[in-house]
Amino acid sequence: MEEILRAPGKGGGGIPRYARTDLEVGKVTVPAGSLLMLDNGAANHDAAAFDDPDRFDIVRPGAASHLTFGHGARYCIGAPLARMELHVAFDQLIRRFPDMRLAVDTDDLAVRQDILTGGLVTLPVVW
Repeated sequence: MEEILRAPGKGGGGIPRYARTDLEVGKVTVPAGSLLMLDNGAANHDAAAFDDPDRFDIVRPGAASHLTFGHGARYCIGAPLARMELHVAFDQLIRRFPDMRLAVDTDDLAVRQDILTGGLVTLPVVW
């Protein structure tokens, strides 16, 4: 489940935050009060944190260290519920449709760009 949560976003979105104090990001000083866009999806594809980050690997070691639900004081309070819902949904889907598979090549899947949470435009399947 953790790789499913980690893998989709590869940048382009962001969560607006304001710097509370002066801080340094890389070699850039960000003054207090500056608007920042934190892109968790880009962080989840950081090669320093994940080997071959753009490859989906359902048994990826360390996938649970993703930032999909944020981190620290801003960690999503609904994360445990979301994980439970995903576990139940996928478990029931696989049980009900054990022969289900994609009806198109993975290269033909399009990701929504018009909303912050992303997701696929369509998911054509056959069973």
